[in-house]
Amino acid sequence: MFILVIYFQRLIVYRIPPREVIVSVFLPLGPPGYGAFVVIQLGKDALKVFEPNQFVPAAPFAGQVLYTVGIMMALIMWGFGLLWLFFAVAAISRQKFPFNLGWWGFTFPLGVYAVATTTLGRELPSTFFKNLGTALSLVVALLWIVVSIGTIRHAWLGEFTQAPVIPEWEANKLAHKERPSHD
Repeated sequence: MFILVIYFQRLIVYRIPPREVIVSVFLPLGPPGYGAFVVIQLGKDALKVFEPNQFVPAAPFAGQVLYTVGIMMALIMWGFGLLWLFFAVAAISRQKFPFNLGWWGFTFPLGVYAVATTTLGRELPSTFFKNLGTALSLVVALLWIVVSIGTIRHAWLGEFTQAPVIPEWEANKLAHKERPSHD
């Protein structure tokens, strides 16, 4: 979470990334999505292990407590992920951006967020989470297909020989060399 705060601060100070790497704004969606899924799973496992085995004899409801805490933490993390999803969609909706290998950065963060959403839908009696999880899963599947086809097409045409930000980096390097030094 600390890294995400630092990343957000950098976005504010240095603006959103250039269009060639704009997809990277989806990466912070991954940790809250996966974290939400993990705390639910840990709570479910605690419920299964602690109760029948009397694992914590002084606290017979330890499994139920850990399960409930896991659901609450997952909801908080899911909400934080929703905020990042909003930021990411807002960032990419402002401009067109070229296809490159960075588009694979869409799949994992959205995928784990979809898994967290469907898991919440299974654990809570919520049609909202079930429907949203299904919609996000379909988006991820379609996105995976689009990115796969784009990758195959660009690889076939030999268009992945250079990273998308190298021309800008070389221009900045050349401009820096042309400045007179004040020695």
